[in-house]
Amino acid sequence: MKKIKIVLLAAGSGKRFGGGKLEALVDGKPMYLHALEKISDQILPDHPVVVTGNPVIIAAAEEKHINIIQNLNPELGISRSIHLAVKDFVDKDRDWDAVMFIVCDQPWLRRETVSSMLRAYEDGILVAKSGNRKGNPVIFSKKYAEELLSLSGDVGGRQVMERHKEDVRFFEIEDEKELWDIDKKEQLEDNRRNV
Repeated sequence: MKKIKIVLLAAGSGKRFGGGKLEALVDGKPMYLHALEKISDQILPDHPVVVTGNPVIIAAAEEKHINIIQNLNPELGISRSIHLAVKDFVDKDRDWDAVMFIVCDQPWLRRETVSSMLRAYEDGILVAKSGNRKGNPVIFSKKYAEELLSLSGDVGGRQVMERHKEDVRFFEIEDEKELWDIDKKEQLEDNRRNV
């Protein structure tokens, strides 16, 4: 298996949600805890990383022995979190092949899906997909590190994928709900009504 760094992006303020999104309860558990549990016991050569400035998430990550990179400027967009994580890896550790980005507001993503993607990854860019819906997690080869570092604003790795379409592969997920990300409170309320 390739040496893949796992990065949980958990620095967003959740403006469209009305604030406090990552601490909102989903199926009786804070959203951030769903995400931390998915990455805390993956079999990896080193500990996963969470990028956040939220003290509640920092404390929970420390309990689970997850490394923390603090993002104190979430207003700079998701690219800031990507930059902080990739720069940390480039500066401190030469021995890695790729990086997997997971977002914290995708509570129904299954731990088994994360594990299966890690095992399936070979090279290039691997994107989670269900039918016509594409989303996170996404795994990027280390060869894209400089491009990831050059992102700016509230833009994730989509720009890198657009530039390297020939290197993009898809990991098919059966249940589209795993790829749902929560932006608004109504989405959680709709889910509660439909359970």
